[in-house]
Amino acid sequence: MIEPFSLPMLHTASMNDTHFESIIKINALSVAIESAEGIEVALRALIEHTETHYAEEEQQMLEKKFPPYPAHKEEHDASLVQMRQAAADFFENNDVKALQTYLDRELIPFFLRHTETMDAVTSIFLENSEAHLPHWERLVPRNR
Repeated sequence: MIEPFSLPMLHTASMNDTHFESIIKINALSVAIESAEGIEVALRALIEHTETHYAEEEQQMLEKKFPPYPAHKEEHDASLVQMRQAAADFFENNDVKALQTYLDRELIPFFLRHTETMDAVTSIFLENSEAHLPHWERLVPRNR
């Protein structure tokens, strides 16, 4: 479970809204695991939400020409691969304990760390990209 107030607030309101929705989905899966009811539904809802969350965030980064986009997307991609694998393992083996371990040791720590680091920097940039882009481009020149 994730306490909603353990997540830092970002400069971009839409990102905060999406992250709160992520917490709701993660916590719903945690409750489903504890009660051993509705796990498949909660897991599928979390995956669908996460796919949408990442796609929308990546679109914003592309629109604003966020230079570290490739590194940020790489974290998203790795997270989705891991989430889909945990789901596939659960659907194949029905191992509730393994799913709980994934949630507690992988997903929740990743989500909190990613929000505090990658998303925090991204949010600052997105809110004022016109001012930040020239500085980023000097630091990280792009191939033209």
